[in-house]
Amino acid sequence: MSDDRRLIEDLIPVEAINEVAQREKIGNAKTHPRKLHLWWARRPLAAARAAVYATLVRADDVPEEARSAEYFRELCRWGVDEARIAEARERVLAANGGEPPKVLDMFAGGGAIPLEAARLGCEATAVELNPVAHLIELCTLDYPQRFGSSLADDVRRWGARWIERAWERVGHLYPPVETDVLEGQEQLGLESGDDAKEGRRPIAYLWTRTVRCPNPELGEHRIPLVRQTWLARKKGRFVALRPVVDQQAREVRWEVVQADHQDLGFNPAGFSSRGKATCFICGAGVDADYVKAEGRAGRIGTAPLATVLRHRSGRGREYLAGDVSTIPLENMCRAVLEELEVQPPSESIVDSYRQAVLVPQYGLTRFCDLFTSRQLATLCALAQGVHEIHEEMISDGFEPKRAEAACAYIGLVVSRLSDYNNTLCQWHNTGEKTNHAFARQALPMVWDFSEVNPFAMASGSVHIYVAEMAQIIESSLANVERRCEVRRTSATQLPDHDAAYDAVITDPPYYDNISYADLSDFFYVWLKRSIGFLFPEHLEGELTPKHREIASIVHRHEGDRSAARRFYEEEMEGAFLEAHRVLKPAAPLICVYAHKTTLGWASLVEALRRAGFAITEAWPLDTEMPERSRGQGSAALASSIFVVARRREVEDMGDYGVVLAELDTIVDERLERLTEAGVSGSDLVIATIGAGLRAFTRHLKVERANGEDVSVETFIDEAQSRVLNAILAKVYGLADGLGTIDAKTRYYVIARVAFGYADVEFDEANNLARSAGVELSDLADGRMPLAQIKKGKVTFLDYDERGEDPELGLVSNGIDPSLIDILHGVLWHAGHQREKLHDYLIQARFDPEALRAVAQALQGKALRAEGESKPDEAQACERLLGAWKSLIDDNLITSS
Repeated sequence: MSDDRRLIEDLIPVEAINEVAQREKIGNAKTHPRKLHLWWARRPLAAARAAVYATLVRADDVPEEARSAEYFRELCRWGVDEARIAEARERVLAANGGEPPKVLDMFAGGGAIPLEAARLGCEATAVELNPVAHLIELCTLDYPQRFGSSLADDVRRWGARWIERAWERVGHLYPPVETDVLEGQEQLGLESGDDAKEGRRPIAYLWTRTVRCPNPELGEHRIPLVRQTWLARKKGRFVALRPVVDQQAREVRWEVVQADHQDLGFNPAGFSSRGKATCFICGAGVDADYVKAEGRAGRIGTAPLATVLRHRSGRGREYLAGDVSTIPLENMCRAVLEELEVQPPSESIVDSYRQAVLVPQYGLTRFCDLFTSRQLATLCALAQGVHEIHEEMISDGFEPKRAEAACAYIGLVVSRLSDYNNTLCQWHNTGEKTNHAFARQALPMVWDFSEVNPFAMASGSVHIYVAEMAQIIESSLANVERRCEVRRTSATQLPDHDAAYDAVITDPPYYDNISYADLSDFFYVWLKRSIGFLFPEHLEGELTPKHREIASIVHRHEGDRSAARRFYEEEMEGAFLEAHRVLKPAAPLICVYAHKTTLGWASLVEALRRAGFAITEAWPLDTEMPERSRGQGSAALASSIFVVARRREVEDMGDYGVVLAELDTIVDERLERLTEAGVSGSDLVIATIGAGLRAFTRHLKVERANGEDVSVETFIDEAQSRVLNAILAKVYGLADGLGTIDAKTRYYVIARVAFGYADVEFDEANNLARSAGVELSDLADGRMPLAQIKKGKVTFLDYDERGEDPELGLVSNGIDPSLIDILHGVLWHAGHQREKLHDYLIQARFDPEALRAVAQALQGKALRAEGESKPDEAQACERLLGAWKSLIDDNLITSS
């Protein structure tokens, strides 16, 4: 390995970096670059800046004050003083002989890493295959630095003209609510007056999907599939829609109900669930299969729920039941589209991506199916307007590249609007606003949706998006002096010559976590229509390119998981081989990774090793952007791992025994350093396992004494076990580290050690589970769960909550139970039914010494803070250990 040790290979203040990254993640700065356009799994700029700085400065040359937690807190925070950036830039340049270091990001995505590299004075290159991400990068890393802050004025000026032209075409599709309608709603507080003579334009329209009722007895009528009807739900303000059934007309109307308390006399959330619904007219039921069949037959319809207005005061919302407009909307939208050259996107939606793209199951098979007629007319008018604005800019004497830049931002506005202007958007009843479609990394079916008025200066407003684009250019991007090299190509085919870069810092796709190509098709079809004429080389295809996307996507390999994995590993190896080629001999590679499974991790590590890299360090950093909601127990990651690698110096064969001995040495050293630095919990586990990979990856291959190859998965499992045992033994003083117990039990013990008996954030508990080699979701399933997951929190269940189940800890279907199940059964019987303990021990099969070690671990001092009383389970373990001979040994003797 090189003697040129970088700060990221020595010790970085993980907790401080995470703290700043968290502040940036939960902040809502309108000028943050992420506001340009959605891209999935973006890195916070704080984490990217920390990684770039720590990679490019040498550990031995950095004074203590420039590596401290306080220094990183200040350097990495959003809105940092330019003087601090300048100081860091000088350190980076000094560490590289006064020349700007060359940094490559091979999977640049939203552009966070190259942006921060450029901010710190580097010559940064951003490589990306996906055309949507490539356009985001141009608007982040190239145009602002090329043209400066005056580009913001171009976007404002021409954006205003563009909006005005679109309004002339489609404004009549968003008519104001007529005065007489408002006057009829005075009892709800919608006051009429002089300023309302022309009425007020809605800011949103709320709809529900409907299907035909399968009951033929009453004639044709429809079932609303509405899931819930809450309009506002906050302290002192509760508003919802109540159904009013007209049996004679076989129709359902809605009325607005409002109170200062939550009890409205009915349950606004008690309607359909997962596609199952009951007919309001006749009581007939339908299920998801029926609804899907109706959708595939083209028979899912829509019905209005409510119209949303801004309060006359300018603050708050007012609601009118139903659609109060009287215009022939469908005919008017059709007329608009007939006059436009740009037409709705008829491209097919890719189906079957890990249940993330669900809409084709319901007959929504083309992208145009995801929009109302009014949304399609509006988006097409806006897309055509970009063509016209560009022609006018050129006629006015604009330099072509500058006109391209300004129109690229306006094209991003069209794309961004599509995320808020589709039938997968839901009404956010606590914020009283419209949510965008990609609240998570999926296109799920939505039963009740919100259609915004994009000209209404509310969520999903075109005016707001243009203003934000200009502000981002002006305040956040134009002040980065260095322009990045932005390339659209495959990471496996770099055009650079050998030994060109001082560092590769990259964030590759996470095995099978996200299919960027499938999801980004949603935006691609609108970018193609708005600015495709400016970027024909990037936007000429039917949809985004997929056959070269490095991801393990099963449906692209005819359902063959093995083939999907091989493709990922081979392509990732090819990318890392290119990194190996273009890196200078002693230069580091930093790889951000966040997959949840051993398989995903093993695939990355194996690709690195086969490409000639050895891993030297790994740091857990909290980097996941909260751009999507997650269901409980899902695979969302709070932490990414910054893996540090170097070119392997010797291509030799490693002896597994020697490798394991080296692993133990690394673990001992790592635990001592990290615990002294205050690293704990899952961060301690992950960082130690990552460092332990050095022992394995520094060899081309590793063999057992009998000549059998040792796989990466085998080593990672062994490393996990040894690290956890060492933490229990060395950090918490638990004898023997519980080395022989099963993974489920070991996880429970270390979770109790790390978290105590309080509820735990799901991501933190899930990270620890992954490092322990178990799936947290599995532990929360079944008849006897070890944990409960609710609202993003994990509650671990103790013996008193589990032990009463008579099957707990007993052999089931030939499968031996885990030791924690047996211990919980023993503790419960000892405390509640001691007379039945003998019979329970006869049925249970376990190693008494291993069970005793688990009980000792759970009753030790490490489980409580200074002055804190012992939890009930710890006291129960203490009682059991005190009476071990009479309760366990003697009973086992009599049962043998």
